[in-house]
Amino acid sequence: MGFFPGNGDLIALTNAMKKAILASEIGLRFRPSLFLWGWWGIFSILVSYSLVYSLPPGWALMALVAYLLASAWQWTQWLATRWPWSVHALRVDVYGQMTLIDARGLTWSFKVKPSTVVHPLCLVLHLTDLQPVNNDMTFQADQTWYQRWLQPRRLLILSDQADTHALQALRVWLKWGLRD
Repeated sequence: MGFFPGNGDLIALTNAMKKAILASEIGLRFRPSLFLWGWWGIFSILVSYSLVYSLPPGWALMALVAYLLASAWQWTQWLATRWPWSVHALRVDVYGQMTLIDARGLTWSFKVKPSTVVHPLCLVLHLTDLQPVNNDMTFQADQTWYQRWLQPRRLLILSDQADTHALQALRVWLKWGLRD
């Protein structure tokens, strides 16, 4: 036994030196938004009808394919879908460190940008510094261009996607507690 602490002791000492800034952890588990799916369905029907009704058949087909591709990409960015990069949980620990868990079970640490929108009906989190936590550190270097492209840059959180009390605690934390 030497004077220098082991690696585990150093981590415990570092965590003990941090000052807790929250009384308890904030944890959200996301579920699909029925409100968002409903509006997307109605909007898609209206877009499809207006394209087919107002354009020649060739142009309408190209426009519908473009709309389908845009919708598919947007679906990959929604919370709690079956897409591998979809976010399923978000956590803020007592030290203010924010992490999210995707459908693959990977944990990512992130910070929010000042352009984050906090509204009573929704939150729009603009993410920055998305880094893997306790995952294989070569994972991020091994990602292909489309995997990096599909990682979330912003999260739209509607009021029907998480527990009301946890969402309210996150809203208060983002509005008043988050200071850089």
